[in-house]
Amino acid sequence: MRWLAIFLMLASPAMAVDLIVPGGIVLRSEETSAGQIRLPDNVWTPDRPANVASGAIERTVIRVPSAARTTVQLLSGLRETLSAEGFEEVFSCADAGCGGFDFRFQLDILGEPDMHVDLGDFLYVLLTHPDDGTSPHTVALLASRSRAAGFVHVTQISQAGAVEPDLPATAEVTPEPDTPASTIPSLVETGHSVLSGLDFGSGSADLGDGAYPELEDLAAWLDENPTARIVLVGHTDSVGSLEANTALSRQRAASVARFLTDVLGADGGQIQSSGAGFLAPIASNLTDDGRARNRRVEVVLLSLGE
Repeated sequence: MRWLAIFLMLASPAMAVDLIVPGGIVLRSEETSAGQIRLPDNVWTPDRPANVASGAIERTVIRVPSAARTTVQLLSGLRETLSAEGFEEVFSCADAGCGGFDFRFQLDILGEPDMHVDLGDFLYVLLTHPDDGTSPHTVALLASRSRAAGFVHVTQISQAGAVEPDLPATAEVTPEPDTPASTIPSLVETGHSVLSGLDFGSGSADLGDGAYPELEDLAAWLDENPTARIVLVGHTDSVGSLEANTALSRQRAASVARFLTDVLGADGGQIQSSGAGFLAPIASNLTDDGRARNRRVEVVLLSLGE
């Protein structure tokens, strides 16, 4: 069997390191000269937001056309190479030990269909290089598998293009809540989308009766893609405690899930629901308009199936 070697060059010219994934094929790569990205450095808990790093960012998805290797094996070569070059592992976790879906949701990675993440079979590793007079680097590795292939996501950050942290990086790509008929294209392209037209008042979890075109489109898309799996994630404004808002956000997501299954006939086996409370705002909570935008439910694409 012929092995394909994929070479990934770290961003700083002062520290060039070849990262090799034997048998891998690059499916997608994106670079940003100056941006922000969430890099979890601990297990997810409701009161611990993910660390936000800034700088020059490169994200790459590699597919290994075989599911024979475990997630540990998929990352072993990269970890050894980075360790030899002076990188230190500061955090690693696997599967439910990371914090479940909530941990996965805070990863700013390239989404389906390129990067597949099985919530029951993934490994995350965060490495940093000490500041020795050159631009320090951070590398985040993520590996997972489908039934037919292995997937590796590499995130590289150099402080060469650092900017002051503002909002989580996902705010740059989240569609405006009032954008019509955008759920499915955005869901497939970026891996997540805000569901428009859902009216939740502050403190309310009820989804009223009425027409919800985006939910109808989503139900139809699920019916046309029976192997697809999604998670509905509720979000709140900052009125009230974190515990209360986390519970409320889960109730809102569950309310949307019930509407999809009970009213629109979607298959409940394709749908999960969870809540993030007020930990992932897309607007300021200091204004009425901002709080209204933050009271939302997002749909996250977990898998298209194979």
